[in-house]
Amino acid sequence: MINSYFFCLPTVLFYIGFISTEYLPVPDNVRVSSLDLGLQLTWDPPKNITDKLFKYTAELRNWRDFDAVCINSSSLSCDFTNNVSAFGIYQLRVRAELNGETSEWVETEEFKLDAITEISAPRVELRSRKGKIEVDITDPPMRKKHLRDVYNKVSYLVHYWKEGEVTKKKEREAEQNRFMLLELDPQVNYCVQVAVQVQLFLYNKSSHFSNVTCIYNTYSDEVEQWFIAVVLLVSFGVVFIAVVLIFLAVWYTYKVCRMMHPDVKLPEHLKQYLFERPQSSMLLTVPPNEKVYEVRILHEESQSTQTTNEPIRVQEKQEDCWMTTDMKQRDEEQRLLDKMTV
Repeated sequence: MINSYFFCLPTVLFYIGFISTEYLPVPDNVRVSSLDLGLQLTWDPPKNITDKLFKYTAELRNWRDFDAVCINSSSLSCDFTNNVSAFGIYQLRVRAELNGETSEWVETEEFKLDAITEISAPRVELRSRKGKIEVDITDPPMRKKHLRDVYNKVSYLVHYWKEGEVTKKKEREAEQNRFMLLELDPQVNYCVQVAVQVQLFLYNKSSHFSNVTCIYNTYSDEVEQWFIAVVLLVSFGVVFIAVVLIFLAVWYTYKVCRMMHPDVKLPEHLKQYLFERPQSSMLLTVPPNEKVYEVRILHEESQSTQTTNEPIRVQEKQEDCWMTTDMKQRDEEQRLLDKMTV
C-alpha cells in the first residue's frame, strides 16, 4: 500500500506542476533588439490574460551561468547594455511572476552583439563651393566604443540626385567622411542621402539611410582647361620673345661699346716710349720740320766675328755720342734752345 503511494506521488507532483504552469503562462513574443551596440530584451504579456499585473525577471548568460539583471520588474523590456561588451557572445531569458508563482523561462538563442546590432543613420551636412558640393558625414554615436573601433572597415554609400528627379539617382562610395561631389550642374538643387557600410571579418552590413538633405549648387567660376592651356602657351610665347629681345639689346649694346672704346693692346716698347719722360727737354720742343739724325755706335762683340748695329738713346752726359755728332747740328740745336728761352 505504501509502495503504491510512492508510485503515485510523482504523478501527483507532475499534475500539480502542469496545473501551475498552465495557470501562469510564459511571456509572449520575446525578442532581442540591438541598436548602436546597445542590447535590449522586449516581450509582451502572456496571451489571453489582461486583468493581471505580472512581474518579470530577465537574466543574461555570459559564460556558463545566468545572472539576473531585471528582477521582479513590471516593465515589458530589460536593458542589458551596461552588462555586455561589444564583442561578447550572449544568451537572454525571461519569465513571468504572479503572486509568488512563476512561469517557465523563455530563452533566446546565442548571439554576437556586434553581428546583430543595427547602426543608426549618420548625420549629413552639405556645403556648395564653386559648383561643387562638399559632403560632411558624422558617424552615428555607439553605446559601446566607437564605430571604427568595432568594425575593421567603414565606408559610405551616397545617393544624390537633382531635386524632382528621384528616379535618376546617382550612386558612389567614399572611404572618407568628407568628400566632394564633382561634375554637377551649377544653379541646381541637389539632394543627398548617405548610409554607413561596415565590414567585420566575414559579414557586412549597412546602416539606415540618413534623411534627405538638399542644397542649391552655386555657380562655378572655374576656368575651362582648354582656356588655361591657351593662356599658358601665349604667356610662354610672350616671355620667350621678351627674353630674345633683351638678349639682342644687350648684345648690340656691348658691340657698340666695344666699337667706341676698343680694347687695343700696345706693344711694350711703345708703352715705355709714351709713358717715360725723355731725359732731354730738347726732344719735347723739336719743331715738326726739324731734321732728326740717328746716332749709331758700332762695336765688336767679344768672342764673335759678327757685328750688330743697334740704335741707342742719346744722353747728354755721354762724351762719345757728342764726339760723333756733327758740330753744325749741335750749333743749330743750341740756337733753337736760345730762341725758346727768350
